[in-house]
Amino acid sequence: MSPSSHYSARVRELFRGLPRAGALPAGRGSRVAGEASALDRGVWARFEARVDGGRVTDCAFRAFGCPHTLAACAFAAEASVGRAVHDGIAADARRLEAELAVPREKFGRLLVVEDALLALSNAARRVQ
Repeated sequence: MSPSSHYSARVRELFRGLPRAGALPAGRGSRVAGEASALDRGVWARFEARVDGGRVTDCAFRAFGCPHTLAACAFAAEASVGRAVHDGIAADARRLEAELAVPREKFGRLLVVEDALLALSNAARRVQ
């Protein structure tokens, strides 16, 4: 079994390109951030978003972790764009697990991503 067979096609696609990874570009609206980590699990995630008119107009992430963690952050950042702030986070750990076919033993890492998204969501609500 090759190492790439441990990852779903969607994880491989997201990990290859890591859309929305890096710094949030300049733009109109309020900048908010949410972060969480579990260094004992080897995971750290930080999301930054631009909020304008009650919607997330842009989102970026920075993260440390396995390919599943990075793919989950990329997926969540993409899913966040366009969402109304009052709708809450775009992807919880269960959705990430299902969408990306993440093995159950890595679920704790997805909870860290979820915590970072919750922190981002709470920060976005405070600026509206």
